[in-house]
Amino acid sequence: MSGSADLSVRALLGNEGPIARRLPGYEPRPQQVEMALAVETALREGRHLIAEAGTGTGKSFAYLLPAALHAESRQGEGPVVISTRTIALQEQLEQKDLPFLHAVLPFEWSSVTAIGRNNYLCLRRMHLAEREQHLFEDPARREQLRAVVDWSLRTADGTRQDLPSPPAAEVWEEVQAEHGNCLMRACKHFDHCHWQRARRRMHSAQVLVVNHALYFADLALRMAGGTYLPAHRAVVFDEAHHLERVATESLGLRVGPRSVGWHLRRLHARRSDRSLLARHGGPAALLLWEEAHQHVDAFFARLSARLRQGGQREGLPLHAEVVEEPLTEVLGALAGEVAAAAVRTGELDARMELQARSNGLDGLCANLRALCVPDPEAAVPLVRWIEPSRGSAQLCGAPLDVSPALRRHLFTNGPTCVLTSATLGTGDDDGFGWLRRQLGIDAAAPLRLGSPFDYDRAVELRLEEAMPDPAADGDAYRDEVVARTLQHLLDNGGRALVLCTSWEFVRNVAAGLRPALEYRGIELLVQGEAPLARLLQQKRAAPTSVLVGTDSLWEGIDVRGDALTLVVITRLPFQSPGHPLVQARLGALRAQGRDPFVEHSLPEAILKFRQGFGRLIRSQQDRGKVVILDPRVRTKGYGRRFLAALPFAPDRWGWSQDG
Repeated sequence: MSGSADLSVRALLGNEGPIARRLPGYEPRPQQVEMALAVETALREGRHLIAEAGTGTGKSFAYLLPAALHAESRQGEGPVVISTRTIALQEQLEQKDLPFLHAVLPFEWSSVTAIGRNNYLCLRRMHLAEREQHLFEDPARREQLRAVVDWSLRTADGTRQDLPSPPAAEVWEEVQAEHGNCLMRACKHFDHCHWQRARRRMHSAQVLVVNHALYFADLALRMAGGTYLPAHRAVVFDEAHHLERVATESLGLRVGPRSVGWHLRRLHARRSDRSLLARHGGPAALLLWEEAHQHVDAFFARLSARLRQGGQREGLPLHAEVVEEPLTEVLGALAGEVAAAAVRTGELDARMELQARSNGLDGLCANLRALCVPDPEAAVPLVRWIEPSRGSAQLCGAPLDVSPALRRHLFTNGPTCVLTSATLGTGDDDGFGWLRRQLGIDAAAPLRLGSPFDYDRAVELRLEEAMPDPAADGDAYRDEVVARTLQHLLDNGGRALVLCTSWEFVRNVAAGLRPALEYRGIELLVQGEAPLARLLQQKRAAPTSVLVGTDSLWEGIDVRGDALTLVVITRLPFQSPGHPLVQARLGALRAQGRDPFVEHSLPEAILKFRQGFGRLIRSQQDRGKVVILDPRVRTKGYGRRFLAALPFAPDRWGWSQDG
């Protein structure tokens, strides 16, 4: 290790270390040091680690420091990959934490942030689109293309995020870099290609920062024999409690009228004589394109009618049903015509485009067949359903269980994995058995670290009494929630977050609160009425405001100080059992003689409950109150597990957590 052989994680995080010298008022946190040492050991010994570290631990430095040290000492073994839940968290590491560590650590090391290939401009495709002046009928789209060409002359990284004004999706689709549509070194733009430069940086990095969606998209590619990210021997997953959901989405399938229309639109537009298909495809291909358009509209209209008749708002399960569809035959024939056109043309650019479109149609046909025809021989069944989507219907599918695929391709034959989050379990399972079963991790060193915050002093917990049962009398419960929430908000002068468990409940609660809050001059911010980022900006700008929402507001938001001194949990966050995938997974547990409530619904709800509670205290100075309105936390036997999962001393309840 060049210049760092005498350094250790403990020294770097200590009172005399480089971080302490650069951060005024720095105080070492024992939990942070313990986590960093555990990550260091896991990376050195090559064994998985599951580390739950409470809010305020300083997780980012606790894994970035040992990652940098490990990567620097093991050069040539590939990067240490850091995977975050969202691009926003990726950017926080890139713009804040990593620059600081580069500045203070006394050795040279490199870090790179990676995003998906479709975010990069392809110069070859851009110039091809520019030459086809009639590619877009709409003058506004042609103007956007010209703006992209102008921007390409001055952009530093060539990413869509760098554009001052993002173009319409159909414009960017004609100029983006694509898998399977690249000439590599045969391209005259290779040396100046933004994607190729990013790829070279990515492959030379010692620490590579990605997001979960990109990591699991790469895992799906690897399972199919491809690759995107460089080979690596270690990965740290921050906010790891999202991994099962992200893996389910990455290994699942979705086909709707928009996705089919996307493939057809990229070949031809009805009134265009300059499209790819019009110039190279011939009459037969154009007829097949028109026939496919007609079948798409009719097929998805029939699926929409089935949804309306069944009244299933969360989706209609297909079970073992074979869905008759006319699309794969005509789309497959169109793919063949497009492939033949690619062989005939002498234009290299056009040949690449046509072959990429043909491959895309073939992939679309494969997905349609998988969604319409069940495979009884599959090792892990694909759960299939029809789901409403933007006024239409789409076909969806997801693995019944992602743990076998993750066990084989990630946790057994893959890199050393460190999983961390403020909440990874129910609080009463030190071995994280539930998480390991969900993900297929057979062996991992467990570590549970409490928060440095003193919750017993900082938080007043209020369990409301004499509330109606939400399951027995939903209307009475909703009305009482509105009344009691309003009283708490007025007593607190606003400054609150109200957490609901459904969009319908959000609308009802917001409608009940709005008149009285407006009369008192307290601004009501409602999720869904504006982008979440804007709502959070408004919340911080108007501290007395009240933010009401569901799902994504239970975690990942950070509002500190006087703007948030009250959190109202309207209902215990059990997942709706109405979704076809949830039904299938609960049914599979039941068929195995296991209790789906105890083994799935309850731990998942406790995990989310802990996340919601965690929105209140975000710093040592924060103080406030959490109100729980759901009476089941008192009246049901499982309610005690929710309370025991909160970060209070066990004697707060008058009973030990073991008893």
